[in-house]
Amino acid sequence: MKNKILSTLLALTLGFSLVACGSKSDSKPENEKTEESESDSYQYNISALLSEDNTYDQILLQGFTDALSDYIGEEHFTITTSSVSKDASSEDIANAAIASSPDMIFTTGKPTLQAATDNTDTIPIIATGIIDFKGTLHIPSLNGKSWDKTTGTNVTGISSKPSIVDQVSLMIEATDNLETVGILFSPEDTDAIYQNEIFEAYLDQAGIPWKEYLIPATNTTIKGSEGHSSIALSPSKFVAFSAKEGMDNSVEPLGDDTILGLNSPSSTRVALVSEFWTGGKTKPKTDDDESDTDTKSNDEEDSASSEETDTEEKIDVSEEYDSDTTIEERIADVCDECSVIYVPFGSMLTDQMDSIGKVAEESDVVIVAGDTQIGENALVTLFSDPYSLGYDAGKKAVRVFNGDDISTIKVGYGDSDDSIKLYNGEIAKEFGIEFPKSFSEFNEFLSSYKYGSNTARYSLAE
Repeated sequence: MKNKILSTLLALTLGFSLVACGSKSDSKPENEKTEESESDSYQYNISALLSEDNTYDQILLQGFTDALSDYIGEEHFTITTSSVSKDASSEDIANAAIASSPDMIFTTGKPTLQAATDNTDTIPIIATGIIDFKGTLHIPSLNGKSWDKTTGTNVTGISSKPSIVDQVSLMIEATDNLETVGILFSPEDTDAIYQNEIFEAYLDQAGIPWKEYLIPATNTTIKGSEGHSSIALSPSKFVAFSAKEGMDNSVEPLGDDTILGLNSPSSTRVALVSEFWTGGKTKPKTDDDESDTDTKSNDEEDSASSEETDTEEKIDVSEEYDSDTTIEERIADVCDECSVIYVPFGSMLTDQMDSIGKVAEESDVVIVAGDTQIGENALVTLFSDPYSLGYDAGKKAVRVFNGDDISTIKVGYGDSDDSIKLYNGEIAKEFGIEFPKSFSEFNEFLSSYKYGSNTARYSLAE
């Protein structure tokens, strides 16, 4: 069964890569200037607005800068950089940038993109570090048609959303006894909800039971300033502005059925349970369980099983916990029912991962992480180099400078072929798991990896 699911997901991934937008390429963007006279001294002024002054955003900017250097020459542009801080909000730095009348604005993360779009609809904006462009920009779905990845406005860019189907495949590969999946979310964290529902759609197609668990974000995370700090490889984490409105979850079916109805507008987000859920993972039998089983007739067992199935329904987990319940108690409940826990990219639960990881490890429950900061407390995660996202965003900028209509330039996505499978050696040792050479050890890899080393640069490819 496990091999069958992996084969199906592999076939899907191969097919999906053929149609994915924004894949890696060392070719020139369309309309690129190929000849330049000696007297041509044009120079573009670009304002870069970073949602956080951290390593992640700086690497995005470096990739963007290098792409412009490679394609149009570093003598033909200047970049003025501003970052959100305690003394300067995203609105402040966006207003200052727009007042300087730049030829283009580059943004990293949701706060600066929203601030920029709120204050100009004429200056071209190239954005990255955005998980869900459609939701962030409030792009409506028209007549039930799938979003064509164009914004119709002065914005385009590269999404930071990782490949969800690759994460499902990673989970299956890393879990020997995959029975049920626990999916964590905070109701304020719509970027996480967006990813979770895509993840769930793939689980449904594979017939894997899942259940959502509402885990409240900390007050620090919810009420944190725009300059909330984070470490390298951690995307910005902020309360999303809209519960679910305007999101787009395009899922390539594993079979013939199309997944519909994901992320429909809702004023309240409750925890859901999959149609395949039958009461949680199988628990080891105790002596008392065996004694009870011996005295219960087959008819009674069938009756109990039927009654349990008939009462199965979607659950609002927010009612199951009171404010006195600790994070350890919440995760212990998850571990009682699930063999795997999934925490998506950029989750608002990142600051609670030490507690979540400890309880999961003690319960022999695997954690699959959406990014490498969460990966510090998870068994496995996928690494995607933010430099590549910035570089691809730079190629979008070149197209704009060469005359393409930005409103028709499709939003792109990172190349999933560049993703690197990582395992946490310390946690793997506790589980007694050995990983094949297709995986790299988490700490060893991150301590030696050079950002941009796997990105095909145009100037270096000639």
